[in-house]
Amino acid sequence: MILYMIALIYRNTSASCVAIAQWYEGVSHDQFTRLLAKKCCWPTLLWQYFSRSMIGEQGYLVIDDTVVEKYGRKIFGVDWVYSSALGKAIRGINIVMMVWTDGERRIPIGIKVWRKGKSSKMVLASKLLRWAKRLELSPEYVLFDSWYSAKPLLKQIESYGWHYITRIKKNRNFNAKALRQYWPHRYGHGIGYLTGNLKVLVVKDGSRYLATNHLSLSIQQVKSFYTLRQQIEEVFKILKNQLAWGKSPAYTRSSQIAHLHLSLMAFCVLQHQVTISNTTPYEFRRCLFRQAIPSHPHLFQPFMKAA
Repeated sequence: MILYMIALIYRNTSASCVAIAQWYEGVSHDQFTRLLAKKCCWPTLLWQYFSRSMIGEQGYLVIDDTVVEKYGRKIFGVDWVYSSALGKAIRGINIVMMVWTDGERRIPIGIKVWRKGKSSKMVLASKLLRWAKRLELSPEYVLFDSWYSAKPLLKQIESYGWHYITRIKKNRNFNAKALRQYWPHRYGHGIGYLTGNLKVLVVKDGSRYLATNHLSLSIQQVKSFYTLRQQIEEVFKILKNQLAWGKSPAYTRSSQIAHLHLSLMAFCVLQHQVTISNTTPYEFRRCLFRQAIPSHPHLFQPFMKAA
């Protein structure tokens, strides 16, 4: 497991087992093939050995999804999906993720892979929230965009005793009227009810509308806290560009899920090193490129139990 993550962290490499094995002497690609095929509860490993030790007392949960481009017809999870980043449908794997952040550190908590004809992304987000509750996390706020602002998810968060801040669409009913019928100018705010008897504070900020069930927040606080949602975008960027998140050619469900989680574990290791060295993931990895790949690097000392 450690050798696999070392290769992801130290080099920009294809995530095929053959390519990773080429970085080591006397290591067969079969070793990595067996690792990916191994029956294992990867979400539990991610939490117990990597994420849990990095979570602070105060922080925020952020939910969002991304598309990892892939074109193999037989690869698990690959389908035509809409990419909001590209503004068009592409072939790839659509992944829903939940991240914990304190505004500086970003720690992945869990992922779910969307599949056509199976559970919706809303249901997958609900499962991630239940996972966070099971882990006894107590976020200051749960942050997400308008895609996840459906009534069932908002009620679920309220049932946990948590607060949320979300973007909502302008056609959402607020006190029985569409939001766009309120506040004709660029800014405005008010307390009222969304459909489902959800009492919220709504803040209009230019063309966007933000809603929270924490009614005592100031307008500036709502806007400020919501900006932390962008932390998950940086996680997606690092995973895709730095840790080969979308580069595994494996076909099977078990292998793809294993690779995705191993990349998340590598991200935790990278995040830990970035925090203690006060640098960026990009600068830190540039330093690693100049080094030979070790078999047991010091980077993994805080996480050695995961081996």
